[in-house]
Amino acid sequence: MRMSRERMFYLAEQMMKELAQVPGVVTRAPDDLRPEIIRVLSEESRIEETIDTEVRKTLGTYARPAPEGSREWEILYQKTREEVLKRRFRL
Repeated sequence: MRMSRERMFYLAEQMMKELAQVPGVVTRAPDDLRPEIIRVLSEESRIEETIDTEVRKTLGTYARPAPEGSREWEILYQKTREEVLKRRFRL
């Protein structure tokens, strides 16, 4: 699920605040750092969305599909998601 723009801005602000409190961490100006954090969050959100789509597509091809939301479906979703992550990122 994609994060809303407001959620990304909120998370970026929280991350900047946390980084500023870490001893030894020197941050750039907030106007330079915020867009970079938002870019990374957006990219991660897109990757998660494509992984979710691929997992759901795979689960939809099973001969006996489990009802979405059931315990069986959740287990299959997690296992398939792990397989997709391993295949994509060589984990």
